Amino acid sequence: MITRYFNEENFARLLSDFGFLQKTLKAYKGELDISLRDQYLNLYFRGNNAAKIIFKANGVYEIEIHEKFFSDSLSKDTRFTSKLRKNNRVLKTTAELLHPALQKSYLDEIYRNIKAENYSEELAFEQMLMTDNLNRDDLIIIDRQVTDRNLKGRRMDLLALKQAQKNQYHFLVLEVKMGNNPELKDAVAEQVNTYVNHIDENFEAYKACYEKHYSQKKQFRIIWEPTWTEIEIVKDVQGMIIVGGYSRIAKAQIETLEENHPALKIRSFAYKI
Repeated sequence: MITRYFNEENFARLLSDFGFLQKTLKAYKGELDISLRDQYLNLYFRGNNAAKIIFKANGVYEIEIHEKFFSDSLSKDTRFTSKLRKNNRVLKTTAELLHPALQKSYLDEIYRNIKAENYSEELAFEQMLMTDNLNRDDLIIIDRQVTDRNLKGRRMDLLALKQAQKNQYHFLVLEVKMGNNPELKDAVAEQVNTYVNHIDENFEAYKACYEKHYSQKKQFRIIWEPTWTEIEIVKDVQGMIIVGGYSRIAKAQIETLEENHPALKIRSFAYKI
């Protein structure tokens, strides 16, 4: 149903071929995020998919980057050729050239192109939530844009693990909205409840997936804190709506949501000076 981790062979490749990304992650101080998928990686800048790195057979990798975000310097690098696949530029490379292809100067260009081309307050707010909640014991934002085949195209904005005790955690679904979003109504609450019920009904599959997901991120040193090498995910799936800014616009909608859905947690952030 849901596989958001690598098999043993590709996880060994991740550890041996992508160590350089650990230094790059630190350099961006949370603005670059790496997400593990089913045999591929996603790199996210400001919530936008900056690159998809697919593990192919025989030590080959494909790097997909949206043509609007593609680095001019990378396109001029004679070590690489790319072809257009739908709206993406696709490079084929090997382990030896992964670091040159994903060097920080090229990633800086992609980052600048994303900021210039695709500004979304909600995605930027989502990234700020992830960045400002790094290295916590009590809360781990473990994944973003989460779906599986039974969710029929729906995606959870963020999936977190909230500490129950020591290395035991439970799932917390986070739906992120700006305060001026007209969708901040009952439908959002129903959407969060759908996700919570879905995980609850398929708890063993999600538990196995994200215990493995955490372990691989920990070994790859994407996660530094908490110190647990392994975690146990326990029952009690919860949901929360996170509302950012525009508090005067959002106030009435939040009050209606709280009245109609008293069991649902809603957290509002105001940029008050």
